[in-house]
Amino acid sequence: MRAVIDVDTGTDDAIALIMAVNSPELEIAGITTVAGNASLTDTTRNTLRLMSYLGRADVPVSQGANKPLEGRFNFAYHYHGAGGLTTRLPEAESRLAETDATEFMRDLAADGDLTIIALGPLTNVAHALSRYPDMRDGVSRIFVMGGAVEVAGNVTSSAEFNIHADPRAANVVFGSGVPVTLVGLDVGDAVSLDRGEADWQSGESDGEELAARIIRGWFQIHPDRSRYVLCDPLTVATAVAPDVFEYRQGTVVVDEEGESLGKTRAAYGDGNVSIALGVDKARARAFVLERLGNHLTQRREGAKTQGG
Repeated sequence: MRAVIDVDTGTDDAIALIMAVNSPELEIAGITTVAGNASLTDTTRNTLRLMSYLGRADVPVSQGANKPLEGRFNFAYHYHGAGGLTTRLPEAESRLAETDATEFMRDLAADGDLTIIALGPLTNVAHALSRYPDMRDGVSRIFVMGGAVEVAGNVTSSAEFNIHADPRAANVVFGSGVPVTLVGLDVGDAVSLDRGEADWQSGESDGEELAARIIRGWFQIHPDRSRYVLCDPLTVATAVAPDVFEYRQGTVVVDEEGESLGKTRAAYGDGNVSIALGVDKARARAFVLERLGNHLTQRREGAKTQGG
């Protein structure tokens, strides 16, 4: 599966990227960055450093939007830590691609059969689909981490963070006609790594060791929390192991104003959106740990994480 991964790299994006690098089913054609969990400067820096640390500085990274289609982003440093991560990484060996995220996606889609895995606000994807309508023919599916269809939100009682950050962009993507798989809080909040568990806290692979550092650091800044939920990692899982989830087909629209801003409303039946509403929790959790523990990541000689 040839994929571009769109990220606002905070803690869960980082873990999802480790999984993606460790998934031989995915050919990572590139990564695009967007603001969301942190500023665009921070999410881009985190992405470049992470990919270098994992020995994948060869994957091109393109910078995207620093603001939503309307308004501004409200960053989530309180959740992900200073700079968007709970551990520091060495300087990146790679540099940004010359084209911005919109053109970068268009160029990749020109070869056809491109999968987009979107783990942050949908601003970059919406810009690309709007500016280059023909690009839709080259995109086979968009996997979206976002929304809360039949459960409560995590920013407001009805809205999930990524969709709430840019509801207009979400409507562009859901209304594009491109097949979408929506992975929201309906399944994301159901699967977690818990504070007292031992199976995620040590590892033999570089990716597994880094993921453990990130999650331990997250628990340190959230002493009142006992669960680290796996929303972004599960979105990668839907692309690679879709049978772990249960879906309903339909259409999705997002409220763009009022107290319900960012609410995802599904109408089941015909439509271009497959909505993940159920998950085999044990299989999903085991899949995440298995992919973190793969040895496809190869850190550059002598590199060490700093702090955290």
